[in-house]
Amino acid sequence: MALFTDLQSLVQSRNPLDKSHIKLTCVANFYCNQLSIDMVTDLLRKYEGYPRDLLNHVEFIIVDDGSPLKYKIPQFSLNVTWLCINEDIKWNHAGAKNLGVVYAKSDKIIITDIDHDFPPETLQYLVDGPHPGRYIYKFPRRDAKNYEKIISHANTFFMSRARFMRHYGYDEEFAGHYGHEEYQFLRHHKYHGTKIRCLPEKYHCFHRVVDRDHSYHSLVRDLTYNESIVQRKRKEMQLFGVEQSQSRIFLNFTWQILYQNRLEPLVPPLHRSWYFFGWLRRLSGYLSR
Repeated sequence: MALFTDLQSLVQSRNPLDKSHIKLTCVANFYCNQLSIDMVTDLLRKYEGYPRDLLNHVEFIIVDDGSPLKYKIPQFSLNVTWLCINEDIKWNHAGAKNLGVVYAKSDKIIITDIDHDFPPETLQYLVDGPHPGRYIYKFPRRDAKNYEKIISHANTFFMSRARFMRHYGYDEEFAGHYGHEEYQFLRHHKYHGTKIRCLPEKYHCFHRVVDRDHSYHSLVRDLTYNESIVQRKRKEMQLFGVEQSQSRIFLNFTWQILYQNRLEPLVPPLHRSWYFFGWLRRLSGYLSR
């Protein structure tokens, strides 16, 4: 009976590293070679103002993609893990996103860039809503300045972490040069039967206003090199099958954890029937083999 008479102490007695209450992980990477990391800290400060019962189930993974800028990380009242790649590999979006997903503590994940954010209604819908399964969902997108609709971001998705890992994540052969890693990622998934859909319009994301002169990067965007990789991989798929078009280069660098914080979890809702009907799940699993 102690299990049901003192729920608060039961939750507080969990291992401090336990993150089983996390239902959604938001992975965002950045690279800054300018003056400050305000674009990152401002985003996390905004999320701090969201309802606590939502934030309790959401974790934010921030990946610094080898920024040369030195900075101090302030304290945040969020579930957050801040990682830093040690090597300054230009345009290492693929590697940074792979690293962030590895540290995700939920199967529902959002993969995005630091110049995008999500209103609380969108996050709550993803926390409470169905599992994405074999689907990758894009987000309707609005401009944060005037709220106008704009085209969906090419590198912002909601999907299953398990499916991400099953098909080897982003191909880090694209790292070092700009572009096309998200195009190849989606095409690889499509050939494996993953369906691409868009979330309902009311569950959108925002394209943030960031200071691109003081808190961003100055890397040159040139698609030429990676376009040749895309063409070669297309030919490899035609000749050898889709599995041969993914290099399996994965986490081709070193990294460190710069900062972690964990909110004290709230008492989860009771779900006694799950335990008592365990025999039925075992039987259904046996019969489905």
